[in-house]
Amino acid sequence: MLSARSPLSGTTIPRPKSGRKPLQSINSPANLVGNHHVKPKSKPDWIEFSLANDADKENYPACATPTKIESLDASLAEELSAIREKMERLRRDREKTEEMLRQRHVMLNLHIKELEKRGEVQKVLEIEVDRLYRLKELRSSCMRISPRSLRDKEGEKKMRGDQLQKLGKDGE
Repeated sequence: MLSARSPLSGTTIPRPKSGRKPLQSINSPANLVGNHHVKPKSKPDWIEFSLANDADKENYPACATPTKIESLDASLAEELSAIREKMERLRRDREKTEEMLRQRHVMLNLHIKELEKRGEVQKVLEIEVDRLYRLKELRSSCMRISPRSLRDKEGEKKMRGDQLQKLGKDGE
């Protein structure tokens, strides 16, 4: 385990070994202890080749071989035509979408107007039904309590008086 010193108390803090090695300097070899037991390899793992003439140099120029301008122009022209086609396709798709949205907007406006008209008709019908219901209640209440006219009242008094006279004559 590795240990580190705490800056405040000065005690060592144990740390687990991470398995990573610190960076080595460029001039020093990576393995100082077992450096004298290195065996030369008989067959290299890869074959190095260079397009530049100076194969022994470390720092190669950024652009070793000049590229042909014609091939770049052709590829740029192809990319430009592909981008133009894509832009044209996107423009057509946008126009189709806008037209579809316009049609839906018109359809929704017609539907909204129809719903508003139906709402107005429904309000009128509700008012008429309410009026008819109140009229029916009024008619039924008029049938139950019918005020008697004065003639009917006087006729009834005469009938009672006649009946009393008959009873009085019969009883004498």
